[in-house]
Amino acid sequence: MFFRFIVLSLGLLSTSYAFSTPQVLKEIPASLLGDASRQNVFVLAGDADEASNRLLIAPVQARDEDILLDTSKALPLIKSQYSSALQGVFSVHVLKGRPGVMTVIDPQAEEAVVKQPFVEAGDYIALVTREEDNAVYNFNLLFAFNRSSKQFELKALLEVANNESCDRSLVSVVELPVQTLGPITLASFDGREALQKLQVARVGRIEGVKKLMTVDSADLLDMALAAYRKGDDSSFKDTMSYALMGGGSHDTCPPDSYIVAKYYYPQRPGWSNDLGFLLGEAGYYAESIELLNAVIANHPNRTVAYLNLADSYWAVNDKERAVAAYKQYVSRMSEAGKASKIPARVGERRALAPEA
Repeated sequence: MFFRFIVLSLGLLSTSYAFSTPQVLKEIPASLLGDASRQNVFVLAGDADEASNRLLIAPVQARDEDILLDTSKALPLIKSQYSSALQGVFSVHVLKGRPGVMTVIDPQAEEAVVKQPFVEAGDYIALVTREEDNAVYNFNLLFAFNRSSKQFELKALLEVANNESCDRSLVSVVELPVQTLGPITLASFDGREALQKLQVARVGRIEGVKKLMTVDSADLLDMALAAYRKGDDSSFKDTMSYALMGGGSHDTCPPDSYIVAKYYYPQRPGWSNDLGFLLGEAGYYAESIELLNAVIANHPNRTVAYLNLADSYWAVNDKERAVAAYKQYVSRMSEAGKASKIPARVGERRALAPEA
């Protein structure tokens, strides 16, 4: 349904718009209420004297009293640093709700899916920050409809980051406490005030943040482990090649530019260790070393990580670091009463190189 028809037939606008329909900047079909009903999400040009756009949500077959949201505070405009033009602080998206996962928008405006429960059914609205000359990070503010309060409530606040170089693809999605912005509904949301709080949040250190795993990363490890355990070397190495970022002047990015940001999960060191091990088994030793060092730095009691790290150092002929890591591994295994389980290669390699 065209917005002009909605305006003229249902009287959704004030009399100041009687002879002039506001410009529709964006119209998105949606199903936001968790049932079979359909809505339209509109981004409209605001009044000429207002530095903001207008956000309106209405049922497809709407009456005046059926309007779900009509606000001019959520979508402020700011002056471009390069011209007198005004640009939006937030872009508006409607994303599909699926059990157990969330969809987010990265700084390149690409969708990514993370493993995190959000909504069981229905679409949700994402307000995504955008800044000139910033293709590195953004914030996703995810609003879902609460059928009890009849409000769109802020349910998740995410910082989404891309690699600063090479292919500039997604490296991390971090969930911040929604209390960073306070209890907010879309009707009460003030975009300018929120942006200031988000900028402060990024500069400061916020406790309670949680890095979310992308579905692509989770699937990658599962497929790689399956191929490795089957002894399917060709499939294993092909799968592991997708763990690497490419672009720029080289076929792959320097490991220190993305490996830890993308694959180190503080709440899941075992997962990160397993991927570090598989990177080494696939011959990506620099990537393996980078990731495993991060695991050990943050989880020094992760015994097996020392073995995996030592093996990768040995593979690149860095025997001094390899022996140091083997020594740590042997010491921890012995203290745990597991000396009999130490692989024979550990002693053989320590004998071939001087003790670190």
